[in-house]
Amino acid sequence: MNLKKQLSNVYLYTFFSTFTITDAVWVALLAARGFTLAQIGLAEGIFHAVSLLCEVPSGMAADLLGRRRTLAAGGVLWTLSALLMAFAPGLMPVCAAMGLKALGYNMISGTQEALTYDSLKTAGREGEYIRIDANVSVLQKLSTAFSALGSLLSRVLSYTGYYLADAGAAVLTVLAAARLTEPVVTAEQAARGQHRLWELPARLRVHILDSLDCLRTSAAVRRLIAADAVISLPSYLTAMLVQQRLTAQGWGMQWLFLPGLLAGAAGMAGAALGRRLHPHSLRGLYTACALLCGVGALLAGAAPAWGCLAGPMLVQGAIAVWFLHSIQRLNDLISSDRRATLISVDSMAYSLLMIPASPVLGWLGDVTGQAGAGLCVLGGAVLLSGLAVAGKTRYNGGRAG
Repeated sequence: MNLKKQLSNVYLYTFFSTFTITDAVWVALLAARGFTLAQIGLAEGIFHAVSLLCEVPSGMAADLLGRRRTLAAGGVLWTLSALLMAFAPGLMPVCAAMGLKALGYNMISGTQEALTYDSLKTAGREGEYIRIDANVSVLQKLSTAFSALGSLLSRVLSYTGYYLADAGAAVLTVLAAARLTEPVVTAEQAARGQHRLWELPARLRVHILDSLDCLRTSAAVRRLIAADAVISLPSYLTAMLVQQRLTAQGWGMQWLFLPGLLAGAAGMAGAALGRRLHPHSLRGLYTACALLCGVGALLAGAAPAWGCLAGPMLVQGAIAVWFLHSIQRLNDLISSDRRATLISVDSMAYSLLMIPASPVLGWLGDVTGQAGAGLCVLGGAVLLSGLAVAGKTRYNGGRAG
């Protein structure tokens, strides 16, 4: 494998797979069509329900059938989702499109990380993963920031036009996936093409048992998965509900790119900082990042416009720092043959929490008449998780975790 070319293609795939111009305005677009916050929260909840059900199976597909083709399948599903959303006449088609979008994310979640780590491992350079993942994170934030500028097109693009543009970007994602090379680290990966279709159930059974055994025997893996799920909660919910908070304060839709742009810049700064950090304890790092995320969610939920801008910045910057180190540690703890599956379990835990969180936060906004009420509750919960980990660290004598 030409590692330099492979990493260039990983970066290309990263940019196109993160470029969606509707992300900065989708809540406002649906609200403008008459959907309530509770209905929008329901659609988001369905997104995470599909993620929960399909996250691990998609990771198994990546491990058993190949990461490259799984990434391409994710782009195809995104294309179908965007086309359905573009012409959705009511809530049910919107929910169906959100489900397809979630399945597309499932195909990518865990798969891209596994492909990147194993690509480095083929060259004996897996120790460089944090540096490469930081580059990927910066590209993701940069792409997100550029796509957030799509809100400036609200005067010239209709609801349908926004989603047709997303469909075009999804097609580019499929083409980028086609340029990748499948990394082969183990004998099991090398034998993928030799297996017959009728052998798949037996292979799947062994794969499931081995993955469950890893989760059962490794407390460190379980702790990392739980920490990732909790600290991730404010990531999308702040971006989602800040749209509504700013429009309620008189902001026009064309200015809704600004929170995403600033949050993306903060995420890039966090990735640049995180790659230079060498924390002695992941517990200490979690405490610091969770406190920042909690404060960010509180600002996004309760502060005036300046706080709505600062809140997502704190959240994205802290999460970027945390995930560089948590995913490196998780990759070090798991085998190449189960990598995409177990990273998918990590994402599944996040979806498990988001299924109730998204509609409940929307419901709190409808009941109180304040879109940020749910974010305040969420911010307090994440703050408490950071304080709880800090207390446990002191109780255990400051041992690293």
